[in-house]
Amino acid sequence: MRSARTICAAALLAALPALAEARRFALVVGDTKGGAGTRPLRYAERDARRMHAILTRLGGVRPEDARLLTAATAEEVRSALGDLASRADQARARGDETVLLVYYSGHAKDGDLRLGDTRMPLVELRDALRNAPADVRIGLLDSCQSGAITRAKGVRAAPAFDVQQAQAASTRPRGLVLIASSSADEESQESDEIGASFFTHYLASGLLGDADASGDGKVTLAEAYAYAYARTVGETAETRAGAQHPVYLYDLGGAGDVVLTELAPARGAMVFPASAEGVYVVLDGSRRAIAEVAKARGDQRRLALAPGDYLVKKRDGDSLLVGSFSLADGPVEVADGRLSRRPLSDDPQKGASGPRWSVLGAGGGQFFFDSAARNGLFPPAVLAGAELGVRDDLGHDLVWAVDLAVGGGAATLTLPGTTPIPERFFELTGGASLWRDFAVGDSWTVSVGARVAFLYLGRTFDNHPELPSQNFFTLTPGLTTAVSWRFAERWSAVARGRLNYLFYNVDKAQNLGYAELALGVDYALGW
Repeated sequence: MRSARTICAAALLAALPALAEARRFALVVGDTKGGAGTRPLRYAERDARRMHAILTRLGGVRPEDARLLTAATAEEVRSALGDLASRADQARARGDETVLLVYYSGHAKDGDLRLGDTRMPLVELRDALRNAPADVRIGLLDSCQSGAITRAKGVRAAPAFDVQQAQAASTRPRGLVLIASSSADEESQESDEIGASFFTHYLASGLLGDADASGDGKVTLAEAYAYAYARTVGETAETRAGAQHPVYLYDLGGAGDVVLTELAPARGAMVFPASAEGVYVVLDGSRRAIAEVAKARGDQRRLALAPGDYLVKKRDGDSLLVGSFSLADGPVEVADGRLSRRPLSDDPQKGASGPRWSVLGAGGGQFFFDSAARNGLFPPAVLAGAELGVRDDLGHDLVWAVDLAVGGGAATLTLPGTTPIPERFFELTGGASLWRDFAVGDSWTVSVGARVAFLYLGRTFDNHPELPSQNFFTLTPGLTTAVSWRFAERWSAVARGRLNYLFYNVDKAQNLGYAELALGVDYALGW
């Protein structure tokens, strides 16, 4: 009996067309910077690290056969790809089945991958993969306009591709598959809510197990694409940029599908039972989203995760179901009964990159609208100061900032019925602001918000020692607006205007308004 089972198992393994024993090579590239004319991405490098971890843990790629490049130049990408192609050639010469996979997350524009200030034409990458000495070559591109790489006979924008079922090991697939996160004229979108690009987030979730439609413990290329396509299109349909449609070029000879990940070897696993239903989000120990499970009742789903502590959340009407799980060597079942109910305001999930800090240095002028106040109490002042801003701390595109400026000079105090009196004055002003940024194109931003400030003014009358020095302090609310132009990766030129209200109640009550105009340079810090 045991011998019969062994023979049967061997026959089944021999019939598998999915390259389960293939020697696999992977080049994973992530770059947040695209040089002039692009805005820095937030999650590209994190997406690359995530894919690298999945491929080396579940995708059958040995650590020495994987290359992870972040913030690399085009030449470094070419060199790494050439090295892996050479290794694949050597493996194939030894009789190994070989797979070469390239994943890229970053900028693409005008037909090029934008790697910082360097360029790699999409057609160059396509030809390099087409001619690489591996049995199967796969390109996965998550970038704007990346669909241009599939401009060839056979390109399709469709939810799935047909896979001819193999009947024998000799019919294993051979050839090229290119998958792009968006068509040639679409933007590939990132999400602050999930802390990743839409396409990579759902591709990764699928590879971890949610795309295993057959339930055989393996996620194939066809399953991963169909899952990522459906989730990406569905989740971007209501975004400001509109639905994002992945596209593919499928040029495989032979038959059968290519297995991208195998779930069985994973030490830890979350099992979502058949009774579970809904969308479950899995967070790691840093409260970052690492996977989603879109679960229909009646199907069991299994996520192959590394051992560690995780949080699972599910939205249920106007509340959240949240639970903590620790994975070790065995599977852990995630059922709604093990989740506790919380208000939506108690969402444990964090954004992926956290707040972004910047420093602005600016100079400009201040003037009061009322001529009597301008000629008497508050002379026009030249100001120079600095501002510390924090973006995306309170919400996406929201900025809070604190600022301080000093100014002063010489003026003439002119009061009714008196001769002009020369004076010297000093001003100190500072405040706290909250505004929202509105992106206009790749390099321009318009900001609108509110500010509460203090104003201190001191003045002396050197030619009139009989007159005492005067000091005045008050709080002033106001509005702020700015236009900024990013001219380098971290540098922006800023033109800013403020409109303030001041209540003056010395001698008599006055409602005064004043404006501040400034030009400055903003530098985005690396923390």
